Amino acid sequence: METKGLIYKVQDYKETSKMLFTYTPYGKYTLVAKGAKSYKSAYTSYDYLTLISLDLNENKSIQTLRNSQIINYFNEIKGNYDNIMYAASILKAIELLTDDLPHERLFNLIIWLLSFKDLELAAITLYIKLTYALGYELSFNKEYEGFDLTLGITTNYVKSLNKEETTALRTLYYLKEEINLDKHLKKTLKQFIKKYYIYHIDYEIKF
Repeated sequence: METKGLIYKVQDYKETSKMLFTYTPYGKYTLVAKGAKSYKSAYTSYDYLTLISLDLNENKSIQTLRNSQIINYFNEIKGNYDNIMYAASILKAIELLTDDLPHERLFNLIIWLLSFKDLELAAITLYIKLTYALGYELSFNKEYEGFDLTLGITTNYVKSLNKEETTALRTLYYLKEEINLDKHLKKTLKQFIKKYYIYHIDYEIKF
């Protein structure tokens, strides 16, 4: 079947080929791009952080890449060091995703976030939103004064976050369109979500 895939890791394979670790609306697949290391190959420019079209056999986790074209090479990201760093953090999150998750929704989320002008905000937002899919969702009451990192819920007192910071956290958790967020709040939420993943998942976010 015809679908889209996001290449999140590339590895040399034998003398002339590459293995493209690719995230699709159906989950993660390893695609063998035969002859991709040859400059004459149609797949020679297939690289890390590239959105492609392809014919996919949903039942084979490792398969030969067929009938594929590049949709988006993300040149605007690859031309900026900071953007590359935050995009790398977004792609790194794919390694956390297991087979039983709603991959179509998560795939669309990642592609949407990669379109943000502010990739730092995009990376923070992804890890905040992923808490739900990973089973460590954040819980927000209608009224609150703060947020407790260890419990994952809002509180009627200031704990890990104050009221303003908790409101920003809630905004990103339910985010549906890109917003401008104060630099101080971004820094605070970045530190918060890194601590949250270490505490609940024993995973270190790098961004």
